[in-house]
Amino acid sequence: MIVDNEDVTVLDYSFSKKELFLLAKFLRNKQEELPLGLEGFYKALEDSIYNSLSLEEVKRFYS
Repeated sequence: MIVDNEDVTVLDYSFSKKELFLLAKFLRNKQEELPLGLEGFYKALEDSIYNSLSLEEVKRFYS
């Protein structure tokens, strides 16, 4: 895929809390297969999970 301008937003979507949690768990399980270029998205997703849960809840969520 050729992307002319990576700074242009082409998708504006508001994830529900359930969608964020499901996606975060899925990507955590598949992080070794994460395509190059999605690292920023993955970090933002994990940060949103970490900011919405206590440390104990995060440990339980990812176990």
